[in-house]
Amino acid sequence: MKKSFNIYLVMAAIISISITQSCVEAEELVTTNVASPVLVLLNGSSFGAESPVTVGSKFLELDKTNILDHTKGIDSIPVPNLDISVFVNNTQRVAQLMTGAEGTADLVISWQELGISVPKTGSQVRLEFAGTHKNVPFRKYHTVRVN
Repeated sequence: MKKSFNIYLVMAAIISISITQSCVEAEELVTTNVASPVLVLLNGSSFGAESPVTVGSKFLELDKTNILDHTKGIDSIPVPNLDISVFVNNTQRVAQLMTGAEGTADLVISWQELGISVPKTGSQVRLEFAGTHKNVPFRKYHTVRVN
């Protein structure tokens, strides 16, 4: 009886220590987190080996003025004339795009320009669409693959 009581006492002590240690408040985050100034919608992820890679993109600014009014909600406003750089491997820029009046821009590029000289089924590349809106940088990742 005394042995089982001691086991329960040790278990209770371990549980209480783990609970109190998990509730420590952090003063600052290691990295600063900033919400993206735009909503980035990307369309197109799987393409044939002989066809070009065509990724459609749409950039919207979210007006949250009426977020608490269920009859109006959040408004999506297209962002025109937005400069977008498309990167591969974090640093290699493969394209420069500019959004139109509807906030859209299409990337049309070959597999060779993306660094895949002989496209085979299953090959894939991670694209990064990056830009700055209202002095806040943003980056959106998108993977394209060969059918």
